[in-house]
Amino acid sequence: MTAFIKKECMELTRTGKLLILSIIFIFFGILNPAMAKLTPWLYEMLSETFADQGLIVGEVTVNALTSWTQYFKNFSMIMIVIVLLSSAAFTNEYQKGTLVQVVTKGLSRRKIYFSKLLTGYAVWTAMFLIYTGITLGYTVYFWGSDGVSNLFYAILFPWVFGMMIMSVLTMFGAVAGNSGHVLLGTGAVFFICIILGYVPKISKYLPTKLMDGLELCNGTAEVSDFAYALIIALTIMVISVIIGMVAFDKRKL
Repeated sequence: MTAFIKKECMELTRTGKLLILSIIFIFFGILNPAMAKLTPWLYEMLSETFADQGLIVGEVTVNALTSWTQYFKNFSMIMIVIVLLSSAAFTNEYQKGTLVQVVTKGLSRRKIYFSKLLTGYAVWTAMFLIYTGITLGYTVYFWGSDGVSNLFYAILFPWVFGMMIMSVLTMFGAVAGNSGHVLLGTGAVFFICIILGYVPKISKYLPTKLMDGLELCNGTAEVSDFAYALIIALTIMVISVIIGMVAFDKRKL
């Protein structure tokens, strides 16, 4: 299993996916505080345009919360990026027939499945730490952390959501025949949760609630408000792993 995980890591490096992901996540990590820092200048540049339309822009206050607002706004974007670049983890193996050779040599299907799953978790966690670490470093450097509440949980919950998505992605990878189907299945889960989130009575139960870390940062929500969403997300993770494992055991390679 260790050798297969090393093979997965080498594949990510050889194909350049790890480099591409690193560049994109570094870019967005820098973009969050950069946009906050540039906001007063942008408003000043556009003040004449606003004035011509009869709008008067007052003094713009920028602080740490402004940077974290950008952080949570861009979270959906980085999720889309990692899903797109991770969707072919299984399907490429099916098309090349490489898994047949691996199974023939004695590596169990479950070890293969969990190697893919753990690699996905590791890549997501590494990229998330890059994205969060850069934003955190620049934000604290420019504005400190005053006015930001429950930052640890505000960051932790989106990471859990990402782990859930990687579990769902791996499940569909084990079941689907091509990366398009993997993207379609994972995207359906994601967007159904978003659409259902507009129903007030059930929004607190949906995993997408975990992406609302800004509510924790600005003090409009408590950590306990995310309990149901966290339980549901963890439940979906476990169910996805079980379904994917069983499906991969029965799949014709």
